[in-house]
Amino acid sequence: MFRSSLFVTALLCLCLSCANAGDIPFTPSGIASLKGKDICELNGKFYSKVGVYLDGGREHVVKYLARDGMTVVFLLGKPMSENCGIVDAVLDLTPLIKAGETPEFKCYTDTEGGTTWERWGHIIGLANNQRGTKRFVKARVAWRVNIAQNKFEPFREKPVSCDTAGYAN
Repeated sequence: MFRSSLFVTALLCLCLSCANAGDIPFTPSGIASLKGKDICELNGKFYSKVGVYLDGGREHVVKYLARDGMTVVFLLGKPMSENCGIVDAVLDLTPLIKAGETPEFKCYTDTEGGTTWERWGHIIGLANNQRGTKRFVKARVAWRVNIAQNKFEPFREKPVSCDTAGYAN
């Protein structure tokens, strides 16, 4: 009896530690080292996070994580879920984000991006929706997500609008 309860306790502790067992710290140097690795190797829990699949094909995810004063967007390939996947590109928004702004994934121009779930994440932006009082806002800065070249490209060609309503498909 004692042996089986000890085994169950040890197994439970092992499983709980695996949930946050990542060895890579959520620091600028840790984030810079993530390219080509699973995002789930990040250490700790994240309470501010959003991720959306690109193109409905579930081959790529754009995800942001925020903690400890840092806000970072990741392009993930080979996603096992919205939570894990191989980091193809990193965009550290920490030095760019202003008070009240959040990363937005439902951004668009008259020819790119969009507010339907198949078009989410192709254009991302930093915008302030005035604490939820504005649904449609202009992005102060924006990026095109280039999945062919695995990078975030600054987007300056046209004004970018964002729909800041929730993410439900």
